[in-house]
Amino acid sequence: MALLIGWLGVCSVALADEKYPDGMTILETPKSGETKLVAGNKMEMDVAREPASTFKVVIAWAALDRGLVQDVETPLEGAGGLGLRQSLQKSINPPFAILAEKLGGEVLGEYAERSGLIEGKIPKEWMKAGGQEAAHAADLKTTLRREHSMAVAWMRGIAPWDGQAGKKLQDALVWQGEKVLLRAKTGSYGGCLWMTGYGPDKAVTVFMEGPVSRRPEILRAFFGRWGVEPTSP
Repeated sequence: MALLIGWLGVCSVALADEKYPDGMTILETPKSGETKLVAGNKMEMDVAREPASTFKVVIAWAALDRGLVQDVETPLEGAGGLGLRQSLQKSINPPFAILAEKLGGEVLGEYAERSGLIEGKIPKEWMKAGGQEAAHAADLKTTLRREHSMAVAWMRGIAPWDGQAGKKLQDALVWQGEKVLLRAKTGSYGGCLWMTGYGPDKAVTVFMEGPVSRRPEILRAFFGRWGVEPTSP
């Protein structure tokens, strides 16, 4: 997927009433308009990092497209009775490890490349450690630019997310029980904490280095861009 244009127009926005932890980066793009750097340093945009569980959206998309998953509510194998939507929101590993194994490294690698999420060429043996490692992308890397470009592409219905499987994925990304309709995915692995997705008016990506225990800060910052507190942990 071609990366979104217009990044030279990224600018820093300092809002007096908004406070974020040191080291947190937040990108925001309206449905029509340029991306803004709400917090952080734009020098971080192209640093290669662990995509962590944001990679599960690629596995989900591939599984939907290949017919391994039919809808967002039917319980997945290894998910303890949860369907695709809840498995993504809770970010549990076993069902995605199983799906990755069923898809295989070659097929899943093709979807990873098409998604635009992954930096650089996908190695042929990238999934040699198995599905458990594939659930958080194994050794594959992403960047802030790529994570946010993916979220903006979801919001704008840009290929490859505009097909039938892409539309089902958008349904799966809905965070249930929240005060505002948001579609998003978190990731917490390898010292990288993410939340990327979109709401009715904009796409937002939040990133910070730190332990998993700081995940609530990522959620608060993401939901805070719509002026609400998250109700889900």
